[in-house]
Amino acid sequence: DAATPVVAAPSEPAEPERNASLELAFVGDVIFGRYRGPNFDPIPEDGHEVFAEIQPDLEADVLVGNLETPVVRELPASSPIGARFRFGASKAHAQHLVTAGFDAMSLANNHWYDQRTEGVEQSPLVLNELGIVPLGAAHMEAPFFRIDTVEKQGWKLGFIAITTRTNSPIRPGLPVVPYLSTNDIPEIIVPLVTQAKSEHDLVIVMVHWGDEYAEKPSFMQVKAAHALIDAGAAMVIGHHPHVLQAVERYGAGLVAYSMGNFLFENTHDIPRLTGVLHVRVRDEGRCIERAAFHPAYIKRTPVQHPVPATGGMGKRVRTRVTDQSKAFDTTWTLEGEDLVLASPACG
Repeated sequence: DAATPVVAAPSEPAEPERNASLELAFVGDVIFGRYRGPNFDPIPEDGHEVFAEIQPDLEADVLVGNLETPVVRELPASSPIGARFRFGASKAHAQHLVTAGFDAMSLANNHWYDQRTEGVEQSPLVLNELGIVPLGAAHMEAPFFRIDTVEKQGWKLGFIAITTRTNSPIRPGLPVVPYLSTNDIPEIIVPLVTQAKSEHDLVIVMVHWGDEYAEKPSFMQVKAAHALIDAGAAMVIGHHPHVLQAVERYGAGLVAYSMGNFLFENTHDIPRLTGVLHVRVRDEGRCIERAAFHPAYIKRTPVQHPVPATGGMGKRVRTRVTDQSKAFDTTWTLEGEDLVLASPACG
């Protein structure tokens, strides 16, 4: 008799090989315009790539920022709400994020209801359509605090994006943003960090907190950041104050209390000072082997857009970061125009 052929079972897809190190880059608040009176005033103009000049500083394995505006497929001609600061962006505006190479954007902030239901519902959908992972999106059902996964270079990253600020009360029938008070972060988010750490190679917490234009974080912010690092988060990246605040090495982790503005309409004095924080993590020991801050500022012409800060402006940005960080005993060294942390965690 003829032998019965043996059919091999389908093999499981091989796990992607993890790179020996991973480079992450973080920036501050990004908007694409606002309503002034009845009309929308966009930041990008036709033919101008708002991230083109800063592009070399954005090169990393994973690029993340805070999207301080809802994104809808088509912007309404007039604002759906009457607040003074009303932001919005179309899918065409968000295409600038794709061109710049953003991998993920935090949606957990106080402007997430600026386009009402359409903005809350469409924003994560539009980002997903563009290949950008939405972090901290609103949900109709609990749990409202969730872990979002980003996979790059064989690494599995767990992001937890939350906000302690909102411009609208929670309304029945609307998706709920991951909102809580700073005081509640240790109780509510620390267990989520523990869970994320058991399921991911690295955990990063993105938190929208603090007071606008504050020079330093509050005692409770520092306490919460330390609790998150103690629980296993590698990084805590803050937004909302619209100005750069301290960067702290705490334990095996790194805290950037506020990354300030990045693409924003405010181009005056301190709020225009910004930068890109690069963090390189080594697979062996999962330790931060290098952290560097690339100074930048928001240029006013031909439209507002971030550019590298060199010369006198570079010195001004570096002074801001080093002065703010002194309270946390952070020691920076100068490499060209960049600031580099002098005490990496890797031995």
